[in-house]
Amino acid sequence: MKTAILFERVFPLSFFLLTCFSPQLSANEVLISAGEQQAFVCKACHQMEPNGVIVVGPPLWGLAERNIASFKGFNYSEGLKQHQGKWDAEKLDAFLASPEAFSPGTKMTFPGVKDPGARAAIIAWLATKNPSPPNWLTTSASEPVRSPGDGILTPGKNMALVAAICSACHSLYLVTQQGLSKERWDELLTWMVEEQGMDELAPDDREAVLVYLSTYYGL
Repeated sequence: MKTAILFERVFPLSFFLLTCFSPQLSANEVLISAGEQQAFVCKACHQMEPNGVIVVGPPLWGLAERNIASFKGFNYSEGLKQHQGKWDAEKLDAFLASPEAFSPGTKMTFPGVKDPGARAAIIAWLATKNPSPPNWLTTSASEPVRSPGDGILTPGKNMALVAAICSACHSLYLVTQQGLSKERWDELLTWMVEEQGMDELAPDDREAVLVYLSTYYGL
């Protein structure tokens, strides 16, 4: 599995081990890997590939190389159009913290990423989605990356993966109110993909999500 192995609840410990005992893996690479997992909240509505198209929102490839609110064919809110120039780490940090505060009237209904370490990781990962990756590091880049599930979901293997995927579309408290078998959880994921526009998960990620949900929120 690409994302679910290294970055569970105790990211600070994994960060320490990786940076101290794996010289070939830089601190920035660890941050980017954490950001890839956290960025499930972005992937729910945006494509990341070089030839990405508009889905719910505009594609994010090449974000550093175009002006804010400038992707051709997407109807941006007036609040976002008021921002001049290109995206940088500081603007992205403010936007991800609260899209509504950054651009009142935004079409992006996502409430934001409250943890500064998680925002820093997402921004570092987004930098890699450019032909010439910028050095997008915020002042919070050295802070622990906390899962959006901390304090809500039951701690366990793949909690962070589940939290990142589920929080992209709805409150995690909705997850905690369920009690479904693995088969019913699987059916619910299929319904979300087919009826609610959720991106299909990679097979390994889907299995990890189903095991976690059926273990902690099963019958």
